[in-house]
Amino acid sequence: MKKLYTLFLPVIAILTLLPSCSQLLEPEPYGLVDLDLVWTKYNYTSSLVNTIGNATEYRATLDYAPYCDESQHVNDRIGGSYYNWYNKDFLSADYPMGSGYGNYYNNIRTINYYLTNNHKISFTNVDPLELEYWEVKAHLYRAWHYFMLMKRFGQAVIFTECYDLNETFTDVHLNSVEEIADFIMEDLKFCLDATEDEFSGYTFRWKPGNYGMNRGWAWVLKARTAMFAASPLYYKEGSKYTWEYAYQINKQAVEALLAHGWKLFDVAPKDDYAYTCYDYYHIFEYDGARNIDNETIMGNNARLPMWQNYGLPTTRGVLSCGICPTQELVDCYETIDGEPILDLEKPYLDEAHLQPNYNKNNKLYDPENPYANRDPRFYGSIYYNNAPRWWVNPDSLRVETFVGGNCGISEEANSKYYTRTGYYIRKFCCDKSSDRVGTLDGRIHNARLAEMFLNLAECACESGHFDDAYYYTDLVRERSGMPVLPENLTKDQLRLRIRNERRVELAFENFRWDDVRRWKIIDQTEEHVTGMRITKDDKTGKLTYTRFAFPTRTNKGHYKYLLYPMSEEEVNKMKYLTGEDWQTPGWE
Repeated sequence: MKKLYTLFLPVIAILTLLPSCSQLLEPEPYGLVDLDLVWTKYNYTSSLVNTIGNATEYRATLDYAPYCDESQHVNDRIGGSYYNWYNKDFLSADYPMGSGYGNYYNNIRTINYYLTNNHKISFTNVDPLELEYWEVKAHLYRAWHYFMLMKRFGQAVIFTECYDLNETFTDVHLNSVEEIADFIMEDLKFCLDATEDEFSGYTFRWKPGNYGMNRGWAWVLKARTAMFAASPLYYKEGSKYTWEYAYQINKQAVEALLAHGWKLFDVAPKDDYAYTCYDYYHIFEYDGARNIDNETIMGNNARLPMWQNYGLPTTRGVLSCGICPTQELVDCYETIDGEPILDLEKPYLDEAHLQPNYNKNNKLYDPENPYANRDPRFYGSIYYNNAPRWWVNPDSLRVETFVGGNCGISEEANSKYYTRTGYYIRKFCCDKSSDRVGTLDGRIHNARLAEMFLNLAECACESGHFDDAYYYTDLVRERSGMPVLPENLTKDQLRLRIRNERRVELAFENFRWDDVRRWKIIDQTEEHVTGMRITKDDKTGKLTYTRFAFPTRTNKGHYKYLLYPMSEEEVNKMKYLTGEDWQTPGWE
């Protein structure tokens, strides 16, 4: 199948570009440009190319954290999207996450229109390398959109041209994950085979300024595609996308990144800014010139207003505490000797997660003093009871999450300032941010080297390359001040340690939502989350720690939630055109 039909899209003009796509052009009298003229002037064509990527969704917010087991949103008891997610079983018509389906295909149509017509370019005032770069951009973003379609729906239709309204659709069919992955790989090969000149802004470079479109990002997308295609949710017997295949691709990707200067961020934090280089990295100043930050592969220059939207009630101007880390996430942070707190194979003895199954080999963890001796990333990621509010003067103010404390846990349905779980998020937070000084908080990185190391470690473990599985996991751990993994773990044990490492290292970076789905473990993770209620005896000062469960998240462990549903409108269109039901299994 080689053509794209406009029914997948919001209707766009067939013979004209909409004003939003031509505002930068030299418009005709009615503000529109005839498509036949697009190829006659540099400004026209370049403006069309600039629209490519408009539907790209980067990880620029913390949106997914409260929809998985990383956090509980403070608005869990009042009407709205979070309340509905926790309490409702959805139909496809009211699925709240937004699929992006129409936007992806709309942009794919623009890309295909460009790629099938750019031979018509008649102007000569353009560098040939820039023309090649435009093609690279088109192929790269098409690969990205198909990756998102594959990831979200597990199937999609591959188009390379544009359908007219009078086309028939008898040969339209859904392509498999393997077919989509192959198509993505072909697009990325075009990108990586393109001219490379680090001194030319018209070529596909390794490290352009401002973390822009780069070869490293193409390798990330190639590696992610292979890993997802090999994962339990997507892999089909006989597919070439085995764990071994994914390992080879991820190994090549990491080696290419290392060869071109990427490395884990290891800058010591300023004394008054952060605890370790890990949390300093997540609030580090935007380094578009890449003079210091060589871990970020694809960045984002928009700071997160953490202090305002995810802040502590003691912060001036705070609007909400937003997402509240769960006890399940807190339980994942090992003690400083590298021992897990819980038995990773069976972390809880009951369905509601109220009875922790403690790791018998852990000698440092004390349930009566649960936040002592933990992985340094814990202190840089979570505000817990008695956490220092300020790095510059740790003893000047302590965060009190016990009942009645200055940041005490609240059970009031309308309270939006006080934690639901007994914890607040600290990752990305600069404790200097406030309504007085503004936002000094960090950013979510769309792709970074630590993720690539852990992707490779997972693929290596699953394919039996245990030395690499250990090596790349240990690189991430050592950067954070944690000891290497113990030797002689079984494959199952190593898998659990790597998965736990992802949960800690990539906390709140929107990976957990995808991970539990591609591993097909949502029945173990998505329905039950807990918090920690701490009470203080006013006479003795003794603290009592009590785990408590939130109401079960309705049906979120059902297999249908592994993938996104197609919208009812799109399903009905394709039933009419092809006679087939394209809806994602389990959805109505």
